[in-house]
Amino acid sequence: MTEKPYKIVVRLPEVMRGQITEAALLYHRSMNSEIVARLEHSFSVLPDGQSRAGLEPPLHSQIEQMFRRNLTEDEERIIKGFRGLNNTKKNALLELLG
Repeated sequence: MTEKPYKIVVRLPEVMRGQITEAALLYHRSMNSEIVARLEHSFSVLPDGQSRAGLEPPLHSQIEQMFRRNLTEDEERIIKGFRGLNNTKKNALLELLG
């Protein structure tokens, strides 16, 4: 089943809008398709710890740790892995476990 696209409004700096326009023209895509492709690419590299850490807000790890003191390392890895999945994969995993 294909997910229905979700519409959002994003405010971009003028320079970035120009960069997206140029890239879209170069790759023969709409601006929307260019933005989606770039976001998909950026999330496709998330399993690497350094990439994920770069996206976390300041103090995120410390705050998370405060609420999950009793978890083992394996449980922590499972939670982080689950959060990195797209909704389809999350739902499939929950069905499997359910």
